[in-house]
Amino acid sequence: MKYLKYPVNFKSLLRGSQENFCKIEESIAYNIMMIVTTSFGEIPETPQYGTIIWDLEFNQHIKKRDWEDLVRKSLFESITEFEKRLVLSEVTISLDEIDDKELRSSIRRKANIIVKGSIVDSSVPFNFHTKLNISPISQ
Repeated sequence: MKYLKYPVNFKSLLRGSQENFCKIEESIAYNIMMIVTTSFGEIPETPQYGTIIWDLEFNQHIKKRDWEDLVRKSLFESITEFEKRLVLSEVTISLDEIDDKELRSSIRRKANIIVKGSIVDSSVPFNFHTKLNISPISQ
């Protein structure tokens, strides 16, 4: 089976070029990243697609541990619902402080996101890792 890469180059796709296609592992990673970077309700046809990260982004009253737990649960549920090619075993979130002097901003947070599971069709282990800069939050 062929899986599309993002962003799709429609000109080359219409010419029949193979450059728009990728392996299942890359396709799953693209979908997980889209879930991570999409807020709930952003896609009107599927309002539950996404994650709670963006609802919590400017919440100054949430503790680090609570933020990590809420986001982990949200990602686990969304990935389970919207990535059926993956048997999800673990989602790990850690929120680390960074001091980015180049941006001349105050201390920000970096979310380290790790997703582990196995591909349904082949039982091949799957690992995904990304880092996401988050706006300042308290504690």
